[in-house]
Amino acid sequence: MNQSGASVAAYLSDSAKKYPDLPALVSGAKIPAFASLTFAELDQAVNQAARKLIHAGIGKGHKSLLFVNPGPGLIIWAFALFRIGAIPVVIDPGMGIKSFLSCIQRTRPEAMVGISRAFWISRFLPGSFRTIRYRYLVRTESFDVTSESKVSLPQEQNSPDDLAAIVFTSGSTGPPKGVRYLHRTFDAQIHALQSVFGMKPGEVDLTTLPIFGLFNPALGITSVLPEIDPRHPAQADPQKLVDALLRYEITSAFASPVIGQKVASACAKQKVSLPGMNRFFLAGAPVAPSLVKELSACLPNGQILVPYGATEALPVSWAEGAHIQAFESSILSGQGSFIGKPVPGAEVKILPVAKAPLPDYPQDHESLKLGQVGEICVAGKMVTAGYDRMPGATCDARFKIGKDEFHRMGDLGYFDQDNNLRFLGRKAEFVYTANGPIETERCEPAINQLGFVKKCALIGLGSTAPQEPCLVIEPDRQKMREMGELALRKEILETCDRLFSQFNIQRVFFEKQIPVDARHNAKIHRLALSKKWSQRVARKATLGKLP
Repeated sequence: MNQSGASVAAYLSDSAKKYPDLPALVSGAKIPAFASLTFAELDQAVNQAARKLIHAGIGKGHKSLLFVNPGPGLIIWAFALFRIGAIPVVIDPGMGIKSFLSCIQRTRPEAMVGISRAFWISRFLPGSFRTIRYRYLVRTESFDVTSESKVSLPQEQNSPDDLAAIVFTSGSTGPPKGVRYLHRTFDAQIHALQSVFGMKPGEVDLTTLPIFGLFNPALGITSVLPEIDPRHPAQADPQKLVDALLRYEITSAFASPVIGQKVASACAKQKVSLPGMNRFFLAGAPVAPSLVKELSACLPNGQILVPYGATEALPVSWAEGAHIQAFESSILSGQGSFIGKPVPGAEVKILPVAKAPLPDYPQDHESLKLGQVGEICVAGKMVTAGYDRMPGATCDARFKIGKDEFHRMGDLGYFDQDNNLRFLGRKAEFVYTANGPIETERCEPAINQLGFVKKCALIGLGSTAPQEPCLVIEPDRQKMREMGELALRKEILETCDRLFSQFNIQRVFFEKQIPVDARHNAKIHRLALSKKWSQRVARKATLGKLP
C-alpha cells in the first residue's frame, strides 16, 4: 500500500503535500468549462465533498452509486467516497438504461451520490433503487476553499484486502459485470504506471477516459479534461483534441484507437507534430499497424504504447509501437495482434479452450506449447477480486494453480517463438467452421487494410457449430460509389481466398455502420451481427431467394 497506508485518497493527500501549487485538474476547452484546481485545492475540494457525504449519512463500507457528469465532479466525488471509506459504484453511462438499471439491481447499493437526472430516474423507476438508504444530490458546486475544507479529514484506515470500488465492464460480449477492486489492486496498478511506463509527477495527461482520471491525482500528474463526450468518443472534434494537446503541452495521453486515429489524421492534415509528448497509450481494442505508423509520425520525441488487459486485470502485457510495426506483415497475414511481453509480476498462461468452470490445480500447470492457440489466463497483483454478487460468473472466470488465483481473460491467443504474446480475439466470437476454427484477429486485420474498408467483422451464420464464416463490412461510402459493390466484394473475397482459402469464405455483407461499444467505440458487437445476418439469410432461404 501507499505510504499513508489508508486508501487511494491518501495518494491524493500525499500529492497535495508534495506539489501543492501544481495544477491537478484543467479544462481542455478553449472556453474553460470549469476553474482549474491545484493539487492543494483538489485535496481541499475532496475534504469539502467528504464532509457533505458524512452529513448525508454516507460512511465506511457503504456501496455508493456514483452518478455524476464526466469531468472534475466525477474525480472529486470519487475521491470523497474513497476518503470516508465508502465504496464507489461506477457504471458506464453509455451502456443503455436497461443494462444500467440491471447493474444497480444486482449491486444493491446503500447510497447514491448523483445529479438531479439520477434522482428523477430513481423516482420514476424506484424498483432498481429500493436498497438505497442515503442520498446526496450533487448540484453545480464551485467548491470554494473555506477554512473548514483546509482542515484534513482523518483518513479511514483500510487493509489492502478491503473492497475499494466496484467498476462495471462494458458488457460488449455478455452482460455487464461489477468488478471488485481492492485497495491493493489500485495500489498495484498505480505502481505499474510508475515502474513499467515511467509516468512521474509533473507530467500532463490528456484524460479522454474519465475513469483513468482517478490515477493521475495519485501520481502527481496534471489531468487535462478535453472537450469530449465520453459516451460518444467517435463524435469528438479532432481539432479540439489537437488544440488541447498543443496548448497544454501534453506529455501523455490514454485513448481508444478511435481517438488515436482522429489525432493522427488531424495532425497529418495540418502538418503539425507533438514534440512534447512522451507517450500515447492506445487501448480498448486491437491497434492496427497503420495507426501506429500514422500516430508515431506525430510524436518525434515520444512513443506509442499499447497495453493489454481488461477491467478485471490491467495491465497484463504491453507492446511498443515500433514492435507492432516490425510485426506488421505477420499481423496482416493472420498471425494475430502483437501485444508484447507480460508486465513484471504478471504470470500469463495459455490453456486449452474449455467450458467453465475450470478445476483448481494443486501444483504448477504448464501452458500450451509455443504457437498453440488457447485462452489467455493471468495471475498477479493486478488481478481484481472477482465479480460483485455474481458467484457463478466469478467461479466461471477464476481457478487456482497452487495458491495463485488466475483470471480467464476470455481472449484467445498464444506465445510465439520469441515468447511474445499474440492476441486472436474474444473466445466468444471466434467462428468454428466445418474446416476448423477461425479467429477474428486472424482474419479482420487483412481485410481492414483494404483502402475502401472502414471496419470489418468476422461472423458465423447459424446458431450451432459448424457455422459458415462470413464478413460484414462497413465501407467507405464514397469509394463504394466509385468502385461499385460488386468490385468491393470481389476484392474482399480474393483476399480471403489468398490468405484463408481453407475456410471457404463466400459471403460478404455491407452495413452502413457496424455497431460498437460505447466506452471505446471500437469493440464490435459481432454476436449481434451474427444473429441479425443469420436471421436474414434464413428468411431469404425460406423464400427461395439467394442471400
